[in-house]
Amino acid sequence: MNLLDSFLFGTTLGYEEYGKEVSGIILKTILRRKVKIKKVVSEMVIFPTKPGLHGVRLDAFVEEDDTEVATGSIYDLEPDKKESEKYHLSKRVRYYHSKIDMHYLEASEKYKKLPQVWVIFITSFDPFDQNRLVYTIKNHCVEVPDMDYDDGATTLLLYVDGDPEGYPKELVQLLAYMKNSIPENVCNPDLAQIHSCVDKVKKDPKVREVFVTLEEYVEREKAEVLEEAERKIAEERKRVDEALKTAAEEKARANEAEKKAIEEKSRADKADRQIAASIRMIMNLSEKSADSAMDELGIDVEMRDYYKAML
Repeated sequence: MNLLDSFLFGTTLGYEEYGKEVSGIILKTILRRKVKIKKVVSEMVIFPTKPGLHGVRLDAFVEEDDTEVATGSIYDLEPDKKESEKYHLSKRVRYYHSKIDMHYLEASEKYKKLPQVWVIFITSFDPFDQNRLVYTIKNHCVEVPDMDYDDGATTLLLYVDGDPEGYPKELVQLLAYMKNSIPENVCNPDLAQIHSCVDKVKKDPKVREVFVTLEEYVEREKAEVLEEAERKIAEERKRVDEALKTAAEEKARANEAEKKAIEEKSRADKADRQIAASIRMIMNLSEKSADSAMDELGIDVEMRDYYKAML
């Protein structure tokens, strides 16, 4: 169980005594500045505006401590190991930004009240296959890329196995620890603080009970998925085998029909040669014309040119 797992991450930041401390260190390391935390909400749900629409569940929703919310910042921290959904991650981030904005702007309030929002994903996969440790995403003007356009929305995508060159060692160490949260990866005082909190959470009997139950559920789900996959593979193999058998039988029937057709043609050719020989024999013995010989043999008029070509 590592800090990159949503369960441990959300559980640790959900503890009142650890949430602010751990999220503060994570944000300080990522942003390279101290962030004073006002509130941390683990697994915060933002419900849809009406039934049937999609809500969101934020792994760790963090408010910066400030007199005016709009002058501070909001942080959404999201550990993510679901590589199968990486190609939809950009639209997922877009939706998270929109839902957070809706959560903070009351009716009749001015847009300037919207806070700075940071959506930060920490992933086990490379979201854009560029092998970067950090991807910073902001809106900008296409025609004038250098023009200042601050809409308050920033997205950070951190890939734990990205190229560390050029980044602070503390950030590289944090990502390595989140990927594999073991004592051997605790290599600075901040990580020691995080690990102390994580270790206490792991040892909490209630957490262990939930985690064991979760592990059993996941293993059971994996076994059921594997069993279903094996069943479908067996069915597909049976279908392919039956299709191959049917194709082989059809090919055998086609070969047999072809063989019979060849035999029929051979017999017909032999009969035609025999008729042609009979015509020649009558012509030679009685000095008759070909037509007279065929009259004697009763050969149909439409077949006579065919036999004449064989003489």
